[in-house]
Amino acid sequence: MRTCCGGQSVLKNSSQLPRLSVIRASVSSVPSGPQRNHAKSIRRVTQAAVSAPDGVAVQQVAAESHADVTVDEACAMLERVAVLSDAERPSTAVSSGRVTLESPEELASTSEHRVLVGSAMLLLAGIGAQGLAGIHNSLEGACVCAAVAAAYVLADFGTGVYHWSVDNYGSGATPIVGDQIAAFQGHHQRPWTITQRQFANNLHKVFKPFIPFAAAWLTASSLLHFAPVANCFMSTFLFLVCMSQQFHAWGHMKKSELPKAVLALQEAGLLISRRAHGAHHKAPFEGNYCIVSGLWNEALDQQGSDQGFFRKLERFVAARTGVEPRCWYEPKYEIEEMQE
Repeated sequence: MRTCCGGQSVLKNSSQLPRLSVIRASVSSVPSGPQRNHAKSIRRVTQAAVSAPDGVAVQQVAAESHADVTVDEACAMLERVAVLSDAERPSTAVSSGRVTLESPEELASTSEHRVLVGSAMLLLAGIGAQGLAGIHNSLEGACVCAAVAAAYVLADFGTGVYHWSVDNYGSGATPIVGDQIAAFQGHHQRPWTITQRQFANNLHKVFKPFIPFAAAWLTASSLLHFAPVANCFMSTFLFLVCMSQQFHAWGHMKKSELPKAVLALQEAGLLISRRAHGAHHKAPFEGNYCIVSGLWNEALDQQGSDQGFFRKLERFVAARTGVEPRCWYEPKYEIEEMQE
C-alpha cells in the first residue's frame, strides 16, 4: 500500500484508501497550528494525493495543487490515512435492491448484541425500580417526577453534545470511540442505512460501555440506599441516552414504517422526527445534533448564527488546540439517496 520515495512514505493504489471523509476526519490531528488557510492547504494536498494515479509522488501532488505545505506535513497526513482501520472503508454489498455499508449479516442482531442490550436494560430497570420503591409520600413522588422530566430534557442536550463531538473531531483510529466516529461519517454519506439495522445490532455499542457503570450504581444503591430522585434520574437519563440511537433510526424512517406509538410520540414532539432530524443531514452537518426529542436544537443552533452554542465551542477548541471541526468545510464525498 505504501512505497518509500526519498525517505518519505508515499501512498499508492488509491482504490484501497478510505473515502475522503476519513481523511477530513483525520486532518484535524495534524500539528499544523491554528492557521485555517494552512490546514486547508494540507487538506488539499492529501485529497489530491489520494485521487492521484499510482506512483505519483507527494512532491508532485503538492506542486500541482499549488499548496503552501511542506512534503513532511503532507507525508505525515498520508501516513495517518494509510493506517486507519478497515471499519472506515465502506463496502458495496447489495441487499434488497439497496447499496449498504455492510453485508446483511453485519446488519442483523446476534446473540451477543441481545445479551448486551438486555443486560444493560435490566440493570437500568433495577435502578429505576429501587427509586420507585423508595417513594413514601406525595412530595417524594413529585420530586421523582421532576427528576424524570429533567433527565428527559438533559438527555436530549447530552446526545447533542456527543453527536457534535463525534461528527467533528477524531477518526476511526481514535481510542474507545473510533468505531462510532467512523460510523457517524459513513452515516452522513448514506444516512438511510441506519434503518436497515436490527434493534440490538443498532444499540449494542451504545449500551455496552454503560453496563459496568450501571452495575456499580445498582450495587452501591442497594448498599447505601440512594435517594429515589437520584435513582430515577440516573436510570431515565442513561436509558434515553442509549436509546437515542434507536430514536435516531426512527427519525430516518417513513411514517408507514414506524410503529403507531413511535409515530404518535414523534408527532407530539416527544421524539425526534424525520422532518426535524432531516435538517441535520445537510452538508456540512453543522447543526440539529440533538436526537432524543430535538428540544434543544433551536436554542443551541441560533438559526445557524456564529453566536450559536456549538460555533462558540468550536472556536474555543480551535483557539486552544489548533484543531478545527469538520463542519467548517464542505464534505468531499457524495451524499447518496436511498435506492428503492
